Amino acid sequence: MEYIKNPKLEGTKIWDCRPQVGPCPNQCNQCFYNRPGAFYTDIRYPSLPDPDEVGNDIVRMNCGHDSNIQRELVLYAAKNYKHVFFNTSIPNLNFPGPVVLTINPKEEGYIPCSIPHNFANKLTNIMFVRIRTSLTNLSNVKKGVQYWTYLGIPVVLTFMSYYDCVPPGTDTRGDYAYATEQSSLINSEHPLYQWKVRHLNSYWCPTTYFQKQVMNFLSPINPRLVNMCGTFDSNWCKDCGNCEHYYWITKKQMDIQHNISQA
Repeated sequence: MEYIKNPKLEGTKIWDCRPQVGPCPNQCNQCFYNRPGAFYTDIRYPSLPDPDEVGNDIVRMNCGHDSNIQRELVLYAAKNYKHVFFNTSIPNLNFPGPVVLTINPKEEGYIPCSIPHNFANKLTNIMFVRIRTSLTNLSNVKKGVQYWTYLGIPVVLTFMSYYDCVPPGTDTRGDYAYATEQSSLINSEHPLYQWKVRHLNSYWCPTTYFQKQVMNFLSPINPRLVNMCGTFDSNWCKDCGNCEHYYWITKKQMDIQHNISQA
């Protein structure tokens, strides 16, 4: 099957690669990969960019899937590319390249604030920790931000969007969703979500107001290490740059560590 580049990545030096086929068994809430007909390419077939076309660009394993699922297949596919990073929500960092770790795939649940035992000597692999962020999990997100930035690890907040339910903690008025309760952080008179097309599909998408309030709440914890996926005005990767930026930083850290261990 002909390779189709992820439209969200247009204008970047990142390519998606997914050797697995079929639905992802992680079943993360609101994942557009498992949403019927929503993914940008047919998940019944692998999605593998041509190594010659990729060249010195960066390959991302695995959009919509998890690099720890069928990991031997993932590692085999990754060998074809010069620059690769991996994505997982499973606490295993044993990869030959940088890793993006999603620490709360069930965003309303527990956010780990301790290092799993099998992370020993692997923290330099982490490009950043990704935390899925919603209106109703902000206290847990704050704890996660405090812990992981204390370790010197960047945190990228991914604001949840919803397609099959009203965003938790809100009610809807037409194409907008508002907080059901006012707090010191959120003014219930401002819309927090808007129903609209994001890239290819319609979702309840977080508003600029909501994103700014959350970032104003969390970024002071460590302004250097707390970021968000996208920008206040754009969800396109070319306007964000986090993955490219943190890939090269982490790759350099890993190369230094490797050289020290070989000395």
